[in-house]
Amino acid sequence: MELQSIIDIKNKFFFMKKKKIAEMIEYNLWCDNVVKIGNDQNQYFFEIGRLTTNDLAEGVAILMKYGKLKFNEEIWKINLEPIDYYNISPDKALYWLTGGDYEWKEMHNYKKTWHESALDFQEEFGLKIINILKLSKNLNDIREMFDRHLSLPILYEFALEKEII
Repeated sequence: MELQSIIDIKNKFFFMKKKKIAEMIEYNLWCDNVVKIGNDQNQYFFEIGRLTTNDLAEGVAILMKYGKLKFNEEIWKINLEPIDYYNISPDKALYWLTGGDYEWKEMHNYKKTWHESALDFQEEFGLKIINILKLSKNLNDIREMFDRHLSLPILYEFALEKEII
């Protein structure tokens, strides 16, 4: 069997498995054509376009990057229940807050890759993300604190200091 055939089979299985898992999730907090949000036993699930995550901080960061959402939409008023911090990886949110795929895959501004830079960003801002989640009562609180304390200018200034940009 050719290598390409094996890769195609693996990709097909991965997407089938992902779709089956996504169908099993009950999106009980928000569900529309593009964004779906659910919560089960303090575990949040986000499906935003083609992206899925069970990390609350990453989910909000992706929502912030998703240009079709208006800031006054009801989605931002979703109240938070107790958060399972075990499933929060600050580096995931930082990836999106620092530019996401546009910056890190296309390398428009950064001169180091995400893999070379992630630890620096996490060491500097990781605890801040956890603290923001602890202080937040709804998705809007997270969004506003991300905007205030982890805005792109703040993150770019840090990147300049670390010679990442």
